[in-house]
Amino acid sequence: MPIRLRLAVAFALAAAALFALGGWLFASGLSSAQLTTLDSQLTAQLAQAGRYLPAGSTGSGSTGLPAGDYLIQVLDAGGRVRGASGDAGTTPLLTADQLSRARRGRISVTGTVDEERARVAAAPLGGHPGWVAVAAESLETYESTQSEVARELAVGGIVFTAVAGLGAYWLARAALSPVERLRRQVASMSERDAAAGAGAVEVPATRDEIAALAGTMNDLLGRLQRALARQRAFVADASHELRNPLAVLQGELELAARPGRGPGELAAAVRSAGTEAERLARLTDDLLLLARSDEDRFGLRLERTDIGALLGSSAELAGSRLAAGGVTARVDVAPGTYADVDPDRIRRAVDNLVGNALRFAPRGSAIVLAARTAGGDLEIEVSDDGPGFPAGFLPHAFERFARPDSGRTRGDGGAGLGLAIVRAIAVAHGGVATAANKPGGGAVVRLRLPGAAGPR
Repeated sequence: MPIRLRLAVAFALAAAALFALGGWLFASGLSSAQLTTLDSQLTAQLAQAGRYLPAGSTGSGSTGLPAGDYLIQVLDAGGRVRGASGDAGTTPLLTADQLSRARRGRISVTGTVDEERARVAAAPLGGHPGWVAVAAESLETYESTQSEVARELAVGGIVFTAVAGLGAYWLARAALSPVERLRRQVASMSERDAAAGAGAVEVPATRDEIAALAGTMNDLLGRLQRALARQRAFVADASHELRNPLAVLQGELELAARPGRGPGELAAAVRSAGTEAERLARLTDDLLLLARSDEDRFGLRLERTDIGALLGSSAELAGSRLAAGGVTARVDVAPGTYADVDPDRIRRAVDNLVGNALRFAPRGSAIVLAARTAGGDLEIEVSDDGPGFPAGFLPHAFERFARPDSGRTRGDGGAGLGLAIVRAIAVAHGGVATAANKPGGGAVVRLRLPGAAGPR
């Protein structure tokens, strides 16, 4: 059921309940007012009931009074009618119980007189101990008025409920029409619009909740568009990076399959194919790690780690490459520096930074692996004395597949995923990664992990 219809039904039911309560209070008040008026009139008749006593009785009235709209009786102590108006008859208008109560004080009851409902009032007759004066009046006018009021209230209630329901439906429809317009705009967007960045809904100038909803939807659409653009770029870049080693691997295998190839040539082809397969494996592993970081499925295993030993093992692992490049590595960590980190992930980040520094560090220079603590935070940095990052590259240093166009000295510069992985590892630890150039030349990359450091 649409929201506007549910609101209309709920409002109509509430309006009907309120109208019914108001109608009941009005009818009850009117009934009470009518009965009070009748009782006042009957009380006036009771004051003149002595006139209906016959001549020669202990009263002072006579039978000469004409019959009116009221039935008047005077009952003696034995309950017999001793005087009455012309049409009151000789049958007492009160029951024995009512007569007993009337002798003690004035009463007003509703009963049946000659098969017609009537209002009856009774009170002790002054100057006649045990005698009771009774006056009655038909309730035909009262009941006719009550029936008419009930009919009018019923008709008015139906009309009021219908108008309230229709009004509520119209108001709900008018209030929800901007939401429906937003829904149609979102439904009309295509994947091509999202890819082109054209997906946005119109924000009304009302500055109300609907405008806030439209703004929030535009923010969400913008984030989705940016995520889609990143995903498309990631797939395109990954395809490009995977295509080169696959092409080389395919070429080597095709050459190895040609007839007349000697053992040496076959061994060289196998070694080249193995190198490209290893490169493919590394690239695939990097892509998988970044995909897991996008889905927040890094699965860190934090443990108390000796940071000095971790950086030392990373420098030792890169020893052969350092020696081949004529570069040394120096570890600068205060003894007893421990932190709660995932040692495998941090080691992966440091290895990536050492590999990047090794590509650009000149012969005879040193790569420094340093760590320090400050206020419970751990900061790890790897610096070199190479040419540093190009100024225009620094803002994009941690983007995936981002590589500087100049400043390379050895190797092919990799796939451009090393620093992206470093940032992903830092973010997974709740920290940040930054890159900068040293004032005296060279690059430095830092990982800052808040709250990781602490005593052993």
